[in-house]
Amino acid sequence: MKKVINSYTIIKVICISVITLISFSVKAQNYVLSTQSEPTIEEALDKFGFTEQKIIIASDTIVYYLTDYTSKPDKLVLFIQGTDPFPIFFYQFKNEQTRLIEWFKDDYKTLDFTYAYAIVAKPGLSGIFNQDEFSVPKKYNEYNYREYRVNQIRLTIEDIKQHHLKDPEKIIVYGHSEGAQIAAALARVDTNITHLGFWSGNVLNNFYEFTLFERIAALKGQQSDSAAHTHIEELIDWYKDIIENPNSTEIDDWGFTNRRWSSYEEAPINDLLKIDIPIYSVFATEDESTPIETAYLLPIQFIQHRKNNLTFKVCINYDHSYRERKNDQIIDSWSKVFGEFIEWTNKTKSNND
Repeated sequence: MKKVINSYTIIKVICISVITLISFSVKAQNYVLSTQSEPTIEEALDKFGFTEQKIIIASDTIVYYLTDYTSKPDKLVLFIQGTDPFPIFFYQFKNEQTRLIEWFKDDYKTLDFTYAYAIVAKPGLSGIFNQDEFSVPKKYNEYNYREYRVNQIRLTIEDIKQHHLKDPEKIIVYGHSEGAQIAAALARVDTNITHLGFWSGNVLNNFYEFTLFERIAALKGQQSDSAAHTHIEELIDWYKDIIENPNSTEIDDWGFTNRRWSSYEEAPINDLLKIDIPIYSVFATEDESTPIETAYLLPIQFIQHRKNNLTFKVCINYDHSYRERKNDQIIDSWSKVFGEFIEWTNKTKSNND
């Protein structure tokens, strides 16, 4: 039986995540075809400069998209998406034209020919979909959990290393939001990775951070102390139900399954502390999906564990997607954050080098 949680935090975080994703998509690159016809994935890949690659294992197929190249590069940058249940490529019919949409930023356009750039399709979400008629496929809900996504990307990196790179110099992985949590778990087991970007990911368990948002809302006067406490008790009961039935693939009111929630039981900070390669962490003070309050635990814990492989960056007045409000204008600074990240990888030597 699904449990309905009347939580200020969950409602707010989910709504903010949806708004963030919509704006993220709108600002992504798109192409307009002169005719209104259903495009193929090959047309989209040609326009955006990617190739589709497949890894077939038993009854499963892993699909990833790799920037097209004329000569094999010696560096790889791989991006891990967050929580959105959407494909990498969409199309939309409008004004008798077809609009092709990539559901990620165009970071790859800032890299030179020595870099390959890759992104792995989430389960059930390879190919191109009509944005106005899209519904989340069953396979996504069945396989959207941490261990599956970590394995997807680990096998992808190995495939790229073997078939698409020449004498690999760097293998750089960065994940945003939920993707940061996956990146941390991945870097803990994949020795190919030389540099890790942990962008706006939860530092502690998701449900603890949900409870923190409830207390913050009370402090801001957005709800009463008693309401916050009630919501926190509901969150704890909900989490208990999840842990008691961790493999359920029934979809809850927020569009996720117990299998997904329970797979993030271990706090990402535990993964990060066990990684020895350079880590570039980025957080934002106006982030309403990942609390900045827990982010500061990272440098403190790295100091406490006598580890010096963490670069800790806080973006003042930035939101979850690194947008900054200045004089009633919204400035998208994602590309600036990415540029600083790549510059850091060039200056920071990995233990794997």
